[in-house]
Amino acid sequence: VFMSVVVVMFGITDIIVGPASDEGIPLGLIGMSSSELRAESEAGYRIFDFFTRSQGLVLFVLGLLSTAILLFGYRQELRWAWWSMWTLPAWSAGVLTLYLVAGVDPAQPPPPPMLSAPIFLVLTAAIQLISAPRFFRE
Repeated sequence: VFMSVVVVMFGITDIIVGPASDEGIPLGLIGMSSSELRAESEAGYRIFDFFTRSQGLVLFVLGLLSTAILLFGYRQELRWAWWSMWTLPAWSAGVLTLYLVAGVDPAQPPPPPMLSAPIFLVLTAAIQLISAPRFFRE
């Protein structure tokens, strides 16, 4: 539950703050801060701002749905809830894959999601695997 609430909080921050919520992302992807991007291209910044806020909404909804599944289905050991929660490690793998495919600026540290996604992936998959016997005993 803690991890899904963290996802909600990241989403809220992205929605409210926009690109400045994580300067490591534009630096890691294109080697520019969001303010440098804005100075170079107002249109490019506007797209990035929209992307950041819309992805914040996705994080917010993903976190809320995950929290609801955990609190109402998972705690009751309903099998559908266990299967549903595999969306979190799958999502984490997708985030990491998107960054790998997009490429990063080699002169910059990797964007923070490239570090947090594999950690989140391993933790959520481990929790799923450890909890599996509770959901499949007959």
